[in-house]
Amino acid sequence: MTELQRPRPLDTRRHDRSRFACGDAVLDEYLRRYAGQSRRRHTAATWVIADTEDRVVGYASLAMSAIDRATAAPELTKGAPDPVAALLLGRLAVDREFTGLGVGTALVAHVLATVLELNVSAACRAVVVTAINDEARRWWERVGFRSFDAEDPDQLDLYLLTAEIEATLRALG
Repeated sequence: MTELQRPRPLDTRRHDRSRFACGDAVLDEYLRRYAGQSRRRHTAATWVIADTEDRVVGYASLAMSAIDRATAAPELTKGAPDPVAALLLGRLAVDREFTGLGVGTALVAHVLATVLELNVSAACRAVVVTAINDEARRWWERVGFRSFDAEDPDQLDLYLLTAEIEATLRALG
């Protein structure tokens, strides 16, 4: 079994992204071509888990965001301004060779711990994601995220309240 490093910010000079293949061409291309640009332009920060040879085996991209109160679930808007401050977990992907090993869960746990640290200095009400498909939505729901519209079975926009992160982290183990 390959030893993996802790999550760290993507370093385009150090981290090998060339062999990353998660099975979704858009996610693969984002890591290879756009993650570094997004960091330099201050639009998204990408965190990676790499093996001991610095080959990226999983990544997550984060950006500040806001939720329009008109589209948000009531528990998101209660006592919150308009728009509601949030952190967008814009992309999450794991190389096919490393699926089922907990890499995605480790990245989510890292992101959630980062949100707790960030929330001390700049508050945000929730973490939001848009699942890429139904299977991904079910995975996010198992992690603890909820649909923006529970009555819409096709809804792929999900959230986790910042107030629930500590319990979620305990559940992730």
